[in-house]
Amino acid sequence: MSSFDDTTLAVAKVYASAMLQLAEARGEADRLSDEIAQLASYAASNENFHDFLTDPLADLDERAESLERMFRGRASDLLVDSLQVLNRKGRIGLLAAVAEVLAEALDDLRGRVAVQVKSAVPLTDDLRTRLAAAVKKSTGSEARLQESVDPALVGGMVVQIGDSKMDASVVSRLKGLRAAMLARASKQIYGGAHVES
Repeated sequence: MSSFDDTTLAVAKVYASAMLQLAEARGEADRLSDEIAQLASYAASNENFHDFLTDPLADLDERAESLERMFRGRASDLLVDSLQVLNRKGRIGLLAAVAEVLAEALDDLRGRVAVQVKSAVPLTDDLRTRLAAAVKKSTGSEARLQESVDPALVGGMVVQIGDSKMDASVVSRLKGLRAAMLARASKQIYGGAHVES
């Protein structure tokens, strides 16, 4: 589920669709999607770079020159050209939304499904393979895993495919176990009359 509002997504879709069409014609769609996702992730984690992209008072020509110096020859020409279009149209601040929409459109095109996996520790290659196979079996689509580590989970994992969430974390199991124990204790103490905790 997206964190962007409908208007932002609608505008991002216009740019992402054009980028995908051009990138697919050149055989560079997967690379472009990966590059834009990495750049959006970097912008989210680096305040200075984020401010550089989103400053409404920035001179567009100066930012265009900076983008050229930073990325031309280091990233695909298609990425740099796409950044320049977004900059020229005053939409470079939508980079994260464009990255999200582009990834979703490419998943649709490739018959993949995005799967968010949150685990207490990094996934092993074996677990990735087994998880991808389980997703393929249940959805009929290839999985594009988006992994994150959350030590607060203690163990297990939370897997989200679209709006469907499967919580197999130890925290979730402990909460379920606690609820079951309270229900059982309540039943024994009060002779079947359940008391909420």
